[in-house]
Amino acid sequence: MFDSTDPERTAAFLAATYGAPVKMSAGRAGYRFRHTRLGQGPLYFNTIDHTATTEYHADPFPALIVVRVHRGVRTDLDLDERLGPGDISLHAHPGRPYHTRLASIRHTAVLIPPQAVAEVARNRPDDPLPPLRFSSLRPIGPAAARGWLQAADYVAASLSADPETMARPLLAGAATRLLAAHLLATFPTAWLSEPHHQDRVDATQTTLARAMAFIDANADLDITALDIARAAHVTVRAVQLAFRRHVRTTPMAYLRRVRLERAHEQLCAATWGDGTTVTAVAARWGFFHPGHFAAVYQQTYGRPPSRTLRT
Repeated sequence: MFDSTDPERTAAFLAATYGAPVKMSAGRAGYRFRHTRLGQGPLYFNTIDHTATTEYHADPFPALIVVRVHRGVRTDLDLDERLGPGDISLHAHPGRPYHTRLASIRHTAVLIPPQAVAEVARNRPDDPLPPLRFSSLRPIGPAAARGWLQAADYVAASLSADPETMARPLLAGAATRLLAAHLLATFPTAWLSEPHHQDRVDATQTTLARAMAFIDANADLDITALDIARAAHVTVRAVQLAFRRHVRTTPMAYLRRVRLERAHEQLCAATWGDGTTVTAVAARWGFFHPGHFAAVYQQTYGRPPSRTLRT
């Protein structure tokens, strides 16, 4: 946590924390700035709380940032847009400097690496992507905003319950891609790869077999849809169509099933007193919430994971 009544010290902290020079204009009388961070990277939830009215000029930040206002007013002075309590917005257009005024505000900023958004958006694994552009910094509509808030709250609650979540590669990867996908669904952008004419042609049994073999061999790693497509030598959509056409599921659902099987095997192999816990096994295999893991396990194996661990 960072806590200061010195605007100059705050500006230096923000520049170091967000990776871009920051200039501030704020009076010292009654000024106080507090910054708390949740997460260990590459995904962060930063909460900023400060008194007084402050203007900020900054160079472009390297991360994509979604801001949620809890109290006060945030004004984008370049676009003449105001955010009040309950509003969400992208912090700024990617690659552009920004000029904003914060008035006695408390807000949360979710920082997502652009590469994670690129991986979610891309169809052909090795195609370059055009520069990311948004036609607006505000959500497409109320439903999209609610979807973002639900996903962000879910991830934030998981991080609060277990601060080491982001130290586990499978959980960190899943959380980052979940919010990257919601960011693309929430804010208006054309940064989605178009379907390729080969997608349906390549959705074959051979593609399915290659994809399944890759998943089976790498389920313990933080693999993505792009990784699976690259291993199958086709596009992401071709892999998705192959799974849907031939086994009526999705690549990610198949990956979750394989990981559940590996978790079951680990629980069966555990011995009394060796330190194995259901929570640790669930996290090891990419399940965020132990309660959700227990429910899926019960549905699949007909008993709770704790019983498997005890027998």
